[in-house]
Amino acid sequence: MQNFESEILPDKLKAEAGKFGGNLKNTIKKLSNGQIKDADLAGKKDDEVLQMFADFLQKDKDASTEDLRTQIKTLSENQNEALEKLKQEYEDKLSGKDKEFDDLHIATYLGKLVGELPLIGDDANAKINVLKSAISDNYSPVWNREKKELELREKNNPERFAQLNENTLLSPKTYAENLFKGLGMVKNDMSNESATKHVEIGTMTGNKTDNHVPGNELPFAGVVAAMETK
Repeated sequence: MQNFESEILPDKLKAEAGKFGGNLKNTIKKLSNGQIKDADLAGKKDDEVLQMFADFLQKDKDASTEDLRTQIKTLSENQNEALEKLKQEYEDKLSGKDKEFDDLHIATYLGKLVGELPLIGDDANAKINVLKSAISDNYSPVWNREKKELELREKNNPERFAQLNENTLLSPKTYAENLFKGLGMVKNDMSNESATKHVEIGTMTGNKTDNHVPGNELPFAGVVAAMETK
């Protein structure tokens, strides 16, 4: 948006302003039945042209003057609508690109996060997809461009941060740790147990872990089993 407003929009506005000025002068010459000449309008700004036409209208008070005023007003309104449409078009395009870049940053962030955790299995992409899917199902992920980090927001109210408890915000790292613990994929805690067995037991018992976060009971036993065989 900063580049759009500082570089693209001024050129577009300049071009539209030139087009508007030309249309305005041509319309005024036509509406004055040629009484206002090109020479009268040459080098004059839009407000000066409009004032000249207003002075012309003051000389003729018959019924046609109201129609002329309406046509001038319509011309101005149509030009403003064209500018707004142009601005909205670029804003929509920029918004779409921003989302693409944010999604790319989020995927890279989750990849780094998964790489830092001591997890069972060698398929990093599968782990990233599990984590990404779980976050999307339970929260609204927001990429903070200034801090260059992922924030978890409430699913139904993205304005509010997700919380681990009453006094602590839920970080992506804490959520990932609890998620993979619930799936039996953390080496430190599950070194002597089958990952798939833990998931089956966890599903039957509520899948409780230390610092458990609601939303961790996810049916990823098949993914975990595939990782365990690698």
